[in-house]
Amino acid sequence: MFNFKSAAFKKSGLDPDSLTDGRLLELLVEEPRYFRRPLVVIDGRLTAGTNAKKLGAELGF
Repeated sequence: MFNFKSAAFKKSGLDPDSLTDGRLLELLVEEPRYFRRPLVVIDGRLTAGTNAKKLGAELGF
């Protein structure tokens, strides 16, 4: 659910390979723009991102 491609993350200068899961969670709390959006729950499964093809497949289109 972490968006390493976001402008906010790129500006941070952080190295994604050096971040632990715990640190990633801390960063999400500190900076909500690090979440991949939209977050969609379909049949109890969480799907993130704007990939229309993936979302369409999840929704049965």
